[in-house]
Amino acid sequence: MFAAVVAVLGVAEIGHAQTGEQALAQYRAALGTLNTVAYHVQRIDTFPNKSVWNRKGQAIMQRDAASSVLGARFLGTRFDAARGYWYDGKVGYELDDKAKTFRLENNPYAPGLPGSPGGQMLVPELLAIEPGYESVTYQTGPQGAILRLHYPDLPNVDERNRYTYLVLDEATKRPKMVRTVSQKAGGQSSIIKILSETRVNNPLDEQVLASKSFLTTHTAAPVVAEEPRKALALVGKPAPAFKLVNFAKAPVQLSSYRGKTVLLDFWTTSCSPCIAAMPEIQHLQDEYAKQGFVVLGVLMDPKSAERAQGIMKRQRARYATVLGSEAVEAAYQLNSFPRYVLIGKNGKVVLDESGYTPQLEAAIKAALKE
Repeated sequence: MFAAVVAVLGVAEIGHAQTGEQALAQYRAALGTLNTVAYHVQRIDTFPNKSVWNRKGQAIMQRDAASSVLGARFLGTRFDAARGYWYDGKVGYELDDKAKTFRLENNPYAPGLPGSPGGQMLVPELLAIEPGYESVTYQTGPQGAILRLHYPDLPNVDERNRYTYLVLDEATKRPKMVRTVSQKAGGQSSIIKILSETRVNNPLDEQVLASKSFLTTHTAAPVVAEEPRKALALVGKPAPAFKLVNFAKAPVQLSSYRGKTVLLDFWTTSCSPCIAAMPEIQHLQDEYAKQGFVVLGVLMDPKSAERAQGIMKRQRARYATVLGSEAVEAAYQLNSFPRYVLIGKNGKVVLDESGYTPQLEAAIKAALKE
């Protein structure tokens, strides 16, 4: 993989007196001079299914040791979506620059912020290096100096061969491009962030973050009462019937499991929590199979069936799996993954949960006793 990425970057690894650790120390020293950094960025994501996502935006990031997200306060904007996110380390504002509205989030979900439109434009490597790397090497070539950091595999989410490449500006020693690559869910995954118009420690950028100017240019978005999740309507009702096929293209009917307690595990190959939960789901089947319990996985990106089989093998998940359909998606009102639907012996839904929860095992035990 390294040779392929080096070829893409146009870099030939050559002998150099400076070691990777020495170069990384210089890089960290350069970052240490930064308090505020502003930039434009082009982000190109390549997913394991070979689809490509290409977006542009801009951001301002400022160090804040008290912040629970990236150790920074920030304002990020994605141009195509005309959406941004402002965060001061405690509260956040979701910005709609087209509608000229903002929505206050007093307790934003920290892990989700980098995935918001504005958060997608953040480049954390401008302020700090992700800790936990196993090794670092240093190369030079036509595009400049490159730091390559190798990170440990994450087998629980089926992610391996993780590398971060920092292409450094010769004068500033700061990155002009950041690329992360990995083998994820049986396919190649990469994120490239190309930086331009970078400026550092500019008082005007600090003022932009501090001023909250959007409070005068935007209005508060109407508060919409959150509706109860419609899927809860399934509990107590017969589970929607389906006839699907398994990996071998053999037909499988839900009705054939009548009289057993069945857990439907709806998942996709791009869902890391789905993959991480597989060993636990397999454990449940092993533990309660003799009592009439069955797990039936339902793959909701059926075109990725080949990769899905590889994922399950690596996660040692042996339970039966069928290929989902749009009809099943509609019938079970699927809008997030993983989704677990527990069906009692009488064919009625007894539990419907988004995301794995320890309460699932208790519900299985109760259903088996009925």
